[in-house]
Formats: sequence, structure tokens, C-alpha cells
Amino acid sequence: MKILAVDLGLARTGLAVCDESELLASPAGVISEKNEEKLIAEISRRAAELNTAMLVVGYPRNMDG
Repeated sequence: MKILAVDLGLARTGLAVCDESELLASPAGVISEKNEEKLIAEISRRAAELNTAMLVVGYPRNMDG
């Protein structure tokens, strides 16, 4: 199953996707959108484009990296 990982940030949101075997993750781009609705729409679009079956969102403990 292909999984899209989302790393939320204040300025940018990073994306990574794993392969079908769920062993390797590769960068899938960066979204530089601060508007929440537009960000969600772009994540959704990329998830569909990459044909992912699951979405994993990182929960930052703090926003200083």
C-alpha cells in the first residue's frame, strides 16, 4: 500500500511517499501554502496524483525544528 506522509510546518509542508512494499520512503515535494483550505486541497490533490491509500500526518511537539 502506498502511504503519503505529511510533515506540517509554519512556512512549508513536506511530503514523502513510501513504495508499495512499505520499506522505502522518498521525498514527494514541498508545499509552501499557509492558507489552511488551500493546503488541504493541495495535499488531497497530490495524494490522488500519487495514488496513495493512506495518509500519515506528523504531529510536531514544537515548531522550532
